[in-house]
Amino acid sequence: MKARYGSIALGQEVMDQGLCTGCGLCVGMCPYIKSINERVAVIHPCGKEDGNCYKICPKTLTDWVEMDNQVFGGRRQDHILGNYQKILFARTRQAHVHEKGQYGGVATSLLSLAIEKGQVDAAVATGGPAGEIPKPTVAHSREEVLACGGSHYSASPSMGAVNQAVKEGAARVAATGRPCQVLALRKMQALDGDSSHNLAANKVNFIVGLFCFWALDSAIYSFLSKQVGVKGILKVDILVDGIEITTSTGKIKIPVDKVRPYIRSTCQECFDPTSEFADVSVGSTEYDPGWNTLIVRTKKGEEMVDMAVNEGIIETKAYPEERLPMLYTAVRNKKLRVLQQKEQNTARYLQLDDEYKQGIIDQGVRRV
Repeated sequence: MKARYGSIALGQEVMDQGLCTGCGLCVGMCPYIKSINERVAVIHPCGKEDGNCYKICPKTLTDWVEMDNQVFGGRRQDHILGNYQKILFARTRQAHVHEKGQYGGVATSLLSLAIEKGQVDAAVATGGPAGEIPKPTVAHSREEVLACGGSHYSASPSMGAVNQAVKEGAARVAATGRPCQVLALRKMQALDGDSSHNLAANKVNFIVGLFCFWALDSAIYSFLSKQVGVKGILKVDILVDGIEITTSTGKIKIPVDKVRPYIRSTCQECFDPTSEFADVSVGSTEYDPGWNTLIVRTKKGEEMVDMAVNEGIIETKAYPEERLPMLYTAVRNKKLRVLQQKEQNTARYLQLDDEYKQGIIDQGVRRV
């Protein structure tokens, strides 16, 4: 008989252990789970022995091979970057998006296009001013998507807004989020049983995943405010060696050693920094700040990217061959660190077979 777990187990195994990623998807799915200032907690046991909240959590047992089969219909050939059709450089061709969005503004452009072309009724994103705790947002127009442009580096529980969007009547929802949030959405889509307890499972039809090697605790905002003073934060960029803050009077760079104490501990166990189960994945190029890295993964992702190119919304170019080894190395090193943790009996949520593990050790198969 299959083991059954609910909110009590979720609290004990994930939240009480400091492993909650703050994805937020369980918020709104269950009236007894709430979030305050990016902290998610079970405020009262619901009494269910078998709960969807436990099943969808990205930090409960997750079979990576099973996820590949669910999303892509088979095993992956590339054990580092996952399944994909192509890797590109991409950027928006819309000046107002480029000014507001992060790097190439591709995520903002794709979500806006999905709404404008009637592909979705609403888009779930993270909004709010730079330098402040971000808020989950349901956008219904290009303007509302644009207002969410730019990156927020703390763990906003924005996927709670997926449930909100569906309850408000959205039949088709796009979502953008961190890799842990993408994983939670895909686990939700795998749920079976009474759909009345899982209204959003079949409503999410386009997922834009973001690159994320770590997220910051909400305490970072108080720290940044003290660093900047009264100047006000206009933009925050995560660099390899720290954080760069743009203020009304210029730029301030904070070394990574001062930022490291604010990295959420659960991020150390993250096995997926490139949103492997998204329709498309978007991140920095770590090379040209005017462009994004764009990984097209699914047929839906390809359709949306092709539409954006044909409509003149974004432009793409080949990913520089000399940059690929750097991307692979960064992702592979992250995965190897997690495998080492698993050998030490942490990262218990991660379930892999021997072939998968060996594929990572052997660096996977690179293709463009």
